[in-house]
Amino acid sequence: MSLEEDHRPFLFIEGNLGVPQKVLYKTYVSAVRDFTRLRPAYRHTQPATSDALAERLAHLSAVILLANSAHQTALNLRKKLVICGCLDAETEIQLCTALLVVRENAKQSLLWHHRRWLLHRVHPLANDTTRTSCARQLSDTLRDITLPPDALRSEFAVAAQACETYPRNYFAWTHRYSCLEALVHLARTPSPARDSYRAILLEEMLFVRTWIERHISDYTAVHYFHGMHALLLQEPSVPMPEDAPGKLGVDGTDGGTLCTAMYAHAESLLEAYPEHESMWLYLRAAMDLRDYSYTAVRPSETRRDDADGLLAPEALSSLRSTVTTHAERHRAWLLHRGHDT
Repeated sequence: MSLEEDHRPFLFIEGNLGVPQKVLYKTYVSAVRDFTRLRPAYRHTQPATSDALAERLAHLSAVILLANSAHQTALNLRKKLVICGCLDAETEIQLCTALLVVRENAKQSLLWHHRRWLLHRVHPLANDTTRTSCARQLSDTLRDITLPPDALRSEFAVAAQACETYPRNYFAWTHRYSCLEALVHLARTPSPARDSYRAILLEEMLFVRTWIERHISDYTAVHYFHGMHALLLQEPSVPMPEDAPGKLGVDGTDGGTLCTAMYAHAESLLEAYPEHESMWLYLRAAMDLRDYSYTAVRPSETRRDDADGLLAPEALSSLRSTVTTHAERHRAWLLHRGHDT
């Protein structure tokens, strides 16, 4: 009997497991039944038998999560198994990575929360952070832990894969932003790895800018890019490597220059793709940041011309009705936000 025949109806090729959907759902029903029966007993078992029961529950909960990654009871049970040492937190992160490859799993907020909880178990608290163990278990931020450079790159890669699997994935971008907060903090904190963190921050800015160019309708990416710049503006210095200006195509890496570059990027994409509402929203976000960054503010007459020019007859003549609608909304936003004063 061949290896493939021995594993039927499953496929296991180059480390990838294939499970027929009908078989998975049948197994899920059986796993949930046994899991529901055994879970209460686990609390009252003697140490001599608890290890075997914990292993059984770990297997059952893995099957449950493969079919339903938002099964909160299964996730909570696996947290308890990690805390007591029956499951390894790093191995559990690998399981999360595998689950997030599946389209339906990639959008599950509970699974992303579980991943962040595991990262707290694996990585130490930052040097300037004091937190009780209880508060740490409840925390859903990554700002207070020290993620190594390789771990950050891994998290960014997982989030990117999830966004490809499920487009405009809000929860994947939210997880990515949590990692970004940790990255910016580490890039500003003196440490032997600070240069590596700053290099990753530059990589991230280049990656997201390219992502927006290739995923024009992904407003979640635009929102993330806006959040990145707002995060960098919280302090006067921007923690970028020395070669950042050349790679970004800008004169410097101060907040004002980066926000001006973001505005130019948004403007160029809007000119190329005016029918996409996300590009109009990108321009709005860039305008807010440009004004907030204390760069030279354009005269009110120019702003009024911007608003009026959007609906000028010569401008509207070449635009489709969809683009005209977006232009009207943008003009109303300009006037409402006081860009004509």
